[in-house]
Amino acid sequence: MNRSSRIFWLIGALLLLPQFASAQKLAPGTWTGTVAPPGDAATPVTFDVKVGGDSTSITIKTPNGEVPFTQIKVLADRLTFVFTPGIAVNCTLMLRPDKSYAGECTDGNGGKGQMVMVPPAKPGN
Repeated sequence: MNRSSRIFWLIGALLLLPQFASAQKLAPGTWTGTVAPPGDAATPVTFDVKVGGDSTSITIKTPNGEVPFTQIKVLADRLTFVFTPGIAVNCTLMLRPDKSYAGECTDGNGGKGQMVMVPPAKPGN
């Protein structure tokens, strides 16, 4: 590959970076969804999502109280985090076409539950 070809590809890659970075941010606001602990039915919950610069904070609000998420990673196709409603729970939620996330959460005892997070409606929808 000659020098001009390398420069062309480098410029192209740099122009695409903002698109990939923006795809890795959550919409701030109140998300809705459900959480189904191991062996239990799904319970409606809300999620307080805050985004500032490169940091994201999420707090789940359930009928039993609020628990902040830690170790949050927003990737192109998934969201991973830990929350501790008594026992540490590790979650991996996959991005769905409607921009919601759904997936499995595993507790320290090996129990598996499910979680769904739906973003707030965009103004005008």
